[in-house]
Amino acid sequence: MATIFKNGEFAEENWTRAETGTEIAGDTLVPLTQFVAEAEGWLKRDGRTAVIVEAGDDVEQVVPYLDRLALVAVDFPSFADGRGFSAARVLREQIGYKGDIRALGNYILDQVPLARRCGVTSFEISKPEVLKALKAGEWPEVTKYLQPVGTVDEIPEGTRPWARRSHRDVAVAAE
Repeated sequence: MATIFKNGEFAEENWTRAETGTEIAGDTLVPLTQFVAEAEGWLKRDGRTAVIVEAGDDVEQVVPYLDRLALVAVDFPSFADGRGFSAARVLREQIGYKGDIRALGNYILDQVPLARRCGVTSFEISKPEVLKALKAGEWPEVTKYLQPVGTVDEIPEGTRPWARRSHRDVAVAAE
């Protein structure tokens, strides 16, 4: 069982991770390279199928199958590795994927709102400190950004065209 955080709520889900050369019944997370090699077989079996996009994978390989996948999981192998953010943005902004993008791996609490901004909609929580903080209602919101994204409504910040700020950061005038 894994603890999933989605839309401010916690749930327990049971996904099995596929190992090379194994056939699994039930809901299964399959690494992208393994999935692409036998996509039709994975999609025809009993249970839901999801793909894990690992750091360095070409996320565009999954495009022909997106409408038949339960979700796309993006792996964050280290909190210092930003390729998971890029994969989520490609899925959401360039490919136009509307389904669930789930973050897996070794992200930290400070990265949760940034991943949401890049298109991630759910989080498999493996770090106890992240679980504890989210259950306590901690949300380290960032209101000023250096890179615009297509999934969030933002406004320019000052004279720098690359700087952005959230609409939530705009002061409301007293009446």
